[in-house]
Amino acid sequence: MRTLYHSGTIRTMVDIDDAPECVVTEDDRILFVGNCAEGRALLRDDDAAVDLAGRTLMPSFIDSHGHFLMYGQFAALVDLSEANCMDDIVTALTSRLSGRTDPVSAPLVGVNYDHNFLRERRHPTRDDLDRVSTVTPVIVMHASVHMGVGNSVLVERAGLTAETPDPAGGKFGRRPGGTEPDGYAEEMSAIRAFSRALSGDGAAAQLIPGAGVGAAEAIANAQREYLRQGITTVQEGAAGAQAVEDLIAAGREGKLVLDVVAYPVLNRGGPACVAAHPEHASGYGDHVRIGGYKMILDGSPQGRSAWLSRPYEPERGAGAGHDAETSAVHASDSPAQTGRAEEGGHELPGGASDGDGVPGPGLGAPPECTCGYPALPTEQVETWVRLAAEEGRQLIAHCNGDAAAEQFLSSVETVSRDQPQIAEQRPVMIHAQMVRDDQLDRMPALGMLASFFCGHVYYWGDVHMQNLGPVRGRFISPARAALDRGVRITLHQDAPVTPPDMALSLWAAVNRISRSGRPIGLDQRITTWEALQAVTSGAAYQYGEEDDKGRIAPGMRADLIIVSEDPVEMDPSRLRELRVDVTIKDGAVVHSR
Repeated sequence: MRTLYHSGTIRTMVDIDDAPECVVTEDDRILFVGNCAEGRALLRDDDAAVDLAGRTLMPSFIDSHGHFLMYGQFAALVDLSEANCMDDIVTALTSRLSGRTDPVSAPLVGVNYDHNFLRERRHPTRDDLDRVSTVTPVIVMHASVHMGVGNSVLVERAGLTAETPDPAGGKFGRRPGGTEPDGYAEEMSAIRAFSRALSGDGAAAQLIPGAGVGAAEAIANAQREYLRQGITTVQEGAAGAQAVEDLIAAGREGKLVLDVVAYPVLNRGGPACVAAHPEHASGYGDHVRIGGYKMILDGSPQGRSAWLSRPYEPERGAGAGHDAETSAVHASDSPAQTGRAEEGGHELPGGASDGDGVPGPGLGAPPECTCGYPALPTEQVETWVRLAAEEGRQLIAHCNGDAAAEQFLSSVETVSRDQPQIAEQRPVMIHAQMVRDDQLDRMPALGMLASFFCGHVYYWGDVHMQNLGPVRGRFISPARAALDRGVRITLHQDAPVTPPDMALSLWAAVNRISRSGRPIGLDQRITTWEALQAVTSGAAYQYGEEDDKGRIAPGMRADLIIVSEDPVEMDPSRLRELRVDVTIKDGAVVHSR
């Protein structure tokens, strides 16, 4: 079937000056772009015409980084994003628990709390969550998904005691003045203790086993919202083997409408997962493909676990930090226990080890320096980078702090000396929150993209100014500096960390205003056209799909959206008001407002 779209603005994302009168699609492809007379001549008796009525037709949005399944799972859990204090958290959880017929059967899970916006300015503890239940396992996940807290039932089930050491690349909170766990777990290596306890069999295939949200429900929840937001290609950005199996099954059963690109985590069975699904590693099958591998190299800047080359600013306020209440400090942050190594002309924390080469937490270390810490040792990172290069697979790496960015950059540079084809595989620095000018300078030669989480400027810009100081805080997510150096960029929301709201990402990248109304690094603003490229044609390039998606041109896939206004002509301050009215995937309407 052919469909003619006419009587509105058409943003092809090929050139800002393009002004075609119409677009004709045929089945799942774009057939014609040009004037209406020629377009109408292509229509047959049973074909359709869509009057845009002054609205704008453009390529659909492409999610360059997120966690599709986790977003769908979190959508069914207890939302704590509006909590302003510990009492709010307890009330929300207690309310959900009271509606259960069997309150003990499954864990009670809250998501999206943020200590930065709680009156107490601290994370919950097991004691806070014990107010909800002393028989049901209760866990709450921080908005960053880099931190979680369990009640006493869960702490005990996980076998955490005063003698339990902190894991590599993570830590457990401790009660003031001692080493008894207080329920707080920082980074995945620590949170997995809770995951294993909830799984029952000691395996941690899911972040929160037993949460009562199956894969089918999670996929349906997520797909519905992504399509509503005009996103037709999404990412499963830290896929486990079970997640890949669930996505493939959903595709086979015809439950997927949008395309999902999965990236198994290298150090969590990624190579085995890819080997088990060669047909999906070579291209799409039923809307699912494996795009390459993922590495996670550090934590969260708003949670002060991102790995920096210089310390965070001192914390302020009551209960300002977890370390202020404990004697557990990372060995990698303590000059007394840490060697110093020069990488790229910048001094980086490193040297201490908890047994496997990863600088990790050490009980009783003096709190003299707080730089965050790495998730993996450099030797292992180089090994994984080399594996990806040799297999010809794209590698995406979570790097929030500049020390993590340096670890990734240096490793890719090292491997590229004898594996120069790695540049053609388009490695991606995910988040790149604190990447420096000198690091951006080195990225084009490596073919490395930066996928920026510019929504951070809005959601946590004020927190970054406090944690990082004015100079580093203003340079968070430096999209302008990247583009000026020839670095290709994309924009993402990292759902479920923030909702998959592309309009807000566009607005944040173009305006750089925090939630308090504070300008954050206005010199790093980009234009609306540049921001649109980052979520359409630029995101398609990141996936190696630039010949199929992200632009309106003959032969391209008919993945389109109709939006309420022409975003290029909108007042930039109003971009977050942009509304997706219709989403079209492979030529078919899959969402209509």
